[in-house]
Amino acid sequence: MSEVFNSYEVEFEKYQQQVCSLIQQIQINKSDEALIEIDSIFSDLQNCLQQMDIESASIAVSDRQELKNKVKRYKSETETLKKQFRILQDEIVSQKTKDSLFGEQDNQQIQFINTQDKLVKQTLQLEEAKKVCFEIESISNNIQVQLKSQSDTLDRNINKMPEIQYDLGESNSRLSRIQSKMREHKIIFLIVLAIFLTGISIVLVYKYA
Repeated sequence: MSEVFNSYEVEFEKYQQQVCSLIQQIQINKSDEALIEIDSIFSDLQNCLQQMDIESASIAVSDRQELKNKVKRYKSETETLKKQFRILQDEIVSQKTKDSLFGEQDNQQIQFINTQDKLVKQTLQLEEAKKVCFEIESISNNIQVQLKSQSDTLDRNINKMPEIQYDLGESNSRLSRIQSKMREHKIIFLIVLAIFLTGISIVLVYKYA
């Protein structure tokens, strides 16, 4: 595992915790300073993600996929935080607009602002849904590529089967011929040995008779 990646990961988690804390703070006191600070921290978060992305592409292949999955998860978490922040930011801006218009505008204008808030929320939801669809499409394309590769490999192996079977048949035939010759040589050796021993016996009989 890359130590450089781990250092960016620690920074990312630190910034992530700061954002969560500031979001809670904004929900309580509607602080403009906190809104500005979160914008700055999101910039740091994005920089960490870019550095982790670069680092994950430069390490060994065996660890690369694990780090890429982490980066993908961190990006998703960051987008979720951004979505929460945008919703909260729009609510604060809308509320301040309502407060400034209170007593000066009639109910029709306030209703228009409420409708605008709903449209903003619906737009954010639509963007999130589109993002999910794109991720599903990307996963589907990756699966199709993997299946195509596996299918091609299987086809190549199937095409090699006749050649492998032929080679096995040829090897078995050669082995049978070798075994047959070995049996022939053994029989010839036994015959020669028997003749040799018989000759020695005859010589010995004539010599000592």
